[in-house]
Amino acid sequence: MTIITYIVLSAILIYALIILAFVYGWLRIKNFKPHNIEQFPHVSIVVACRNEEENIKQLLESLSEQCYPKEKTEIILVDDHSEDQTVKIIRNFQGLNVRLLSLPEDLSGKKAALRFGISSSTSEISITTDADCTMGKNWLTSMVSYYLEYKPKLIVAPVVLYPLKNIFQKLQSLEFMSLIGSGSGAIGIHRPIMCNGANLLFEKAIYENALLENKYASGDDIFLLLSAKKQYREEIHFLKSTDAIVFTKPAQTLMEFFKQRIRWTSKSKAYRDFDIIFIALLIALSNLMLAFTLIASAFNPEFISVFILGIFIKSIADIALLVPVTRFLKYPQLMWWFAPLQILYPFYIVFTAIAGIFGKFTWKNRSLR
Repeated sequence: MTIITYIVLSAILIYALIILAFVYGWLRIKNFKPHNIEQFPHVSIVVACRNEEENIKQLLESLSEQCYPKEKTEIILVDDHSEDQTVKIIRNFQGLNVRLLSLPEDLSGKKAALRFGISSSTSEISITTDADCTMGKNWLTSMVSYYLEYKPKLIVAPVVLYPLKNIFQKLQSLEFMSLIGSGSGAIGIHRPIMCNGANLLFEKAIYENALLENKYASGDDIFLLLSAKKQYREEIHFLKSTDAIVFTKPAQTLMEFFKQRIRWTSKSKAYRDFDIIFIALLIALSNLMLAFTLIASAFNPEFISVFILGIFIKSIADIALLVPVTRFLKYPQLMWWFAPLQILYPFYIVFTAIAGIFGKFTWKNRSLR
């Protein structure tokens, strides 16, 4: 075996062990069923909005249908200088008491909008979601019920892509579920590395004290997680409940998908947390090695056996994580798309890693770097 073979297989084996640790973490987290709440605490739901005329009505309808008492719910929507009919739709919506705030002219971006909204809220408990999301009627009850029982500082809850109309969106959803599984599994072993701002509950105080790296366009959620982790590592929980699922739309085009993933990757330069840096480098390295061996096999047939062995080891670990996660999220049929995703994944990861660090992207008609 050559030195390259040792490097490739070593990286893949370490990757597999880490994923199996996430599987253990996922299995440690017990399924949660909301309990009857005797005294309903006041909660604030804060949403940043920009150019969401196609989505905002569905979110408002979902929030209006929540079983949680309306008088105990404060809904704050912060408009980030929308250029469409978003504000008009919010103002005309009936059946829900919404505080609509406009972000001051000297501020812009999702982070600024969320900070503005949360600082204006009146509750000790804050929940964030996105303007393009929907949720079931028991979503808020399940989030608050879990908080009252365990009193964590930060609750990370599941997000699922829906609807899935074509092969591209099914592949996208399976990849997204791998992130949900990895993030929740890491929380299960008390090494949190990721979350999604589309479904977070936290105490307002930890947000006000968090270092959110405001010079980066993305990361309002992950920087909050990493800030909380420094003091409250074991008080960051994943809520494993189907009632707590938030649904968000998948990217409609390949370009939209890559812009989103590049935006997510762009904040990685600000990470100072050992766990997240180690995992990110390991994933990038192992997938780079797989991509290299597959390409190199066209010039040297010996590399094809290295690629096959590497992808086999990686697949065993990934399947061990994805099977229970897809079953829990009620999408086990997505595993039929596992094989093609495994072949495409190394090239996708290498591209987004490079583009996210060195490139720029557009978001809501804004060009960002």
